[in-house]
Amino acid sequence: MYENRKTSALEGMWRWVLHAVIGIVIGFIAYYMTRFEDALIKIQGQTVQATLDNGKSVWIAYLKWTGFSMISALIAVLLTIYIGPGAMGSGVPEVMGLLNGVRYPKAIDISTFLIKIFGVEFAVIGNLAVGKEGPLVHIGACAGYMAAYIPFDVFAPFRNDSDKRTLLAAGAAAGVSAAFGAPIGGALFVYEISKPNTFWTFSMLWRVFFTCALATLVLGMLEEMHDGLPLTVTSSAVLKFGEVVYFDAPMSDLAVAIGLGIICGMLGAFFVYTYAMLGFFRKHYITTAPRKILEVLLFSLVSSTLFFGASAICKRCYIIDSTLQYDSYFAF
Repeated sequence: MYENRKTSALEGMWRWVLHAVIGIVIGFIAYYMTRFEDALIKIQGQTVQATLDNGKSVWIAYLKWTGFSMISALIAVLLTIYIGPGAMGSGVPEVMGLLNGVRYPKAIDISTFLIKIFGVEFAVIGNLAVGKEGPLVHIGACAGYMAAYIPFDVFAPFRNDSDKRTLLAAGAAAGVSAAFGAPIGGALFVYEISKPNTFWTFSMLWRVFFTCALATLVLGMLEEMHDGLPLTVTSSAVLKFGEVVYFDAPMSDLAVAIGLGIICGMLGAFFVYTYAMLGFFRKHYITTAPRKILEVLLFSLVSSTLFFGASAICKRCYIIDSTLQYDSYFAF
């Protein structure tokens, strides 16, 4: 009954304004998360490179590299366990549940929102196998939900369950759009994970897409301004896949492609099996806070060691494109 009530044109206008605010905020959050991450990666790389340039032992450089990573991972896990437990995981399953009527404790909370932003940043710096794509969905959902509580009377009519679920969907979709630079994909993604419900309407879909487009536009403009380039939307994504190069391929490449597909399929099946077994192990044994902290530190140490060892084996990073600027790598 509430959803079918008559609304004024002025209320409808403020609803669009609220969606615009969500899109702009998500664009700024995605941009500053990227800048913060790049700054920490640059500090880590320069510290290790300075150690190597000064002729000190490779082991000292290794200790600095792994130490920086493990401290970052430690900060991430401590923030998550003791301040924002709702920020655990990628957040996508929680958002799916919320959109489909399942209430998760502390899934939408100011502490979850802030810890999600900073926790994923320190986790990435800690060389953990995580990224910002999934967490941006959760961050966007939190921002969308909390937008209803902006302290202005014009937004008071939207502090009901129906509108807050709509705003949550718009925020989550904007997070996907900022991650991949795909406004249409962001809107369709959130529709896909909540399609068993009937709260989607044609007008809502347009508002969600509008929010996604604004998030992508703001992120792209900020990235271009940071790089000193003309304002475009070519950099409107947190995750960069590079440029697509088209070339003629002989038919003999077809056999290689088929073989590569078979190998990757087998590796994918092995990965899923391993992940399931590790999940079973963690569910039964990694149950206390100290064990969770030790687990994170162990993974950080292993991945940091592998990354450093790969650099030591390759000896030097080669810049294959002179037009690109690399300011966060180190060489032996």
